[in-house]
Amino acid sequence: MTNHTNNNSIGDQRREVGRSHFTQILGFMLKDVSHPEMALLADWATNEPGCLHTSQLSHLRNARMKMLGVKSLDSLGRINTSIHALKTDRKGSFRAMDTATTTARIEEIVERFDPVLHPQTGLPLDAGDLMMVYLGYLELPELVPAAAVDDQAMAEAASKIGSWVEELLSERGLKFRDGLQLIKDKWPGSDAGRDLFCQVVAGMAEYTTEQLRVDLEPIAATISSLIDEDIVAADIVEMVNA
Repeated sequence: MTNHTNNNSIGDQRREVGRSHFTQILGFMLKDVSHPEMALLADWATNEPGCLHTSQLSHLRNARMKMLGVKSLDSLGRINTSIHALKTDRKGSFRAMDTATTTARIEEIVERFDPVLHPQTGLPLDAGDLMMVYLGYLELPELVPAAAVDDQAMAEAASKIGSWVEELLSERGLKFRDGLQLIKDKWPGSDAGRDLFCQVVAGMAEYTTEQLRVDLEPIAATISSLIDEDIVAADIVEMVNA
């Protein structure tokens, strides 16, 4: 009987931590988007009006809900994955997302939304990942979006990142061709983003400030895999510019 009680207590503690972490992630999603705008994004991403209400967002944001509704979870996951696809692979994976029409209003809101990525895969969190967070099985490092990096630092990194990655590969004893193949294998983003990154590393192309800002999340995930450390987007800029 005692063991049963202790196990329940451990589970309760884990879930409580998970709910708190889920609230932090939702706060990150909402940092530049209002509750009504988030509800509009849910209608768009799910192509099913009324899946997520502002009152539900308020309760989730303030950790007032003990149970996470299926539609709320589905909506948040779809918002995150759809926006990531729209920003990184508009002509590819986004077309398979089956969202509602992407209006000018949606485009404007999407521009301000930073997708949340899985720390191991670099892919956007979906409904299943968010449930794992809510239950306390998945914890993300501190969320620092690429958008938080100022333009001057980003421009400097854009001019240096190719040679910086080439040096990183050399430090790890990798031949250049083998290093590029490893980058291709580890890259979690779009094929177009992967190809551009490889061209930049090979000295055949250069990033613009805005293009680097768009691709910084998958770059961070790729570098994290190469050096076996958890790195967020802002870390990459700081490391390149050091």
